[in-house]
Amino acid sequence: MPEGTAIRPAATLVLLRESAGQLETLLLRRKSKSGKGAWVFPGGVVEPQDGSEGDEELAARMAAVRETREEAGIDVDPESLQFISHWTTPDAPEVSKKRFSTWFFLSAQPVADIEVDNEEIDAYRWVIPEQAIAEHVAGELKMLPPTIVTLTELADCIDAAAAEAFYRRREVPYIAPRLATVDDKICMLYAGDAGYESTDASVPGSRNRCWLEGHCWRYEYED
Repeated sequence: MPEGTAIRPAATLVLLRESAGQLETLLLRRKSKSGKGAWVFPGGVVEPQDGSEGDEELAARMAAVRETREEAGIDVDPESLQFISHWTTPDAPEVSKKRFSTWFFLSAQPVADIEVDNEEIDAYRWVIPEQAIAEHVAGELKMLPPTIVTLTELADCIDAAAAEAFYRRREVPYIAPRLATVDDKICMLYAGDAGYESTDASVPGSRNRCWLEGHCWRYEYED
């Protein structure tokens, strides 16, 4: 991938519900020829019809709503969306050949029927965050670091209200990962990690990173 590849704006919507006293989130599976596409939150690229007039967050909000409708047949009120994080894909072809500037939103608006489009998406699941992470580690669910990190945050929340409160309390992070390697193992460093500024994963201290282990990502966080 040539240096300076364009970064496309995108949006993602994390939908929550409570079932049998447990917090669940909606994951969709990207369609692939192998039948083993990545599991993601609803979302996609911001398009001209999302109309920003210079307001990138508003355009992203409308894109999240539109993509959720197109991919899963779910209508969500834009006013219910809570901005929780922003991720920029690193310039690292080892990880991704495309780059996105992605706004992550959260909504606990009740969801009725779900109908995937069978074009981009071929399956869906409501899943407990801890369970999704465990299945990823077991090699059963393909997921990428932003999904893993968000699920890890949700795993510490007992219900939707707790999740909304958590994201209200913290300053919204703008995450620009830096790629490092240790003994040929890929490590994705995030701000707050002791090795982030130097892009050196061996620096001792605080941890905020994802390790690529085989085909799975493992999130490591420690103050």
